Amino acid sequence: MLREVFLKKINIFILLVSFFIVSCGNAGKILRNEKITTTDEFLVKKKKPLILPPDADKIPKPDSLSKSSTVEEGVFKEILKKPIENNANTNKSSSTEQSILKRLPK
Repeated sequence: MLREVFLKKINIFILLVSFFIVSCGNAGKILRNEKITTTDEFLVKKKKPLILPPDADKIPKPDSLSKSSTVEEGVFKEILKKPIENNANTNKSSSTEQSILKRLPK
């Protein structure tokens, strides 16, 4: 009877240890000190050196852009100062609009 209890405990222990070892997928490789193959995440790829564009000598001179913007500002100011012309058609209502207004109760 004592022997049967001892065998059951040993069987349970072996079963638990085997489940533990199987659940650790790389346990065998770790115990044998084998390297695990992975992607090389620290690989540095060399790139071609940078090349200047062909029109690199045509760089704008300092303050050349600010002068053109002041000219454009002057043109905009002139346009804004002009009076607004009212078209004769915008003040008149269309015939459909007039007919609808006649039918609406006042």
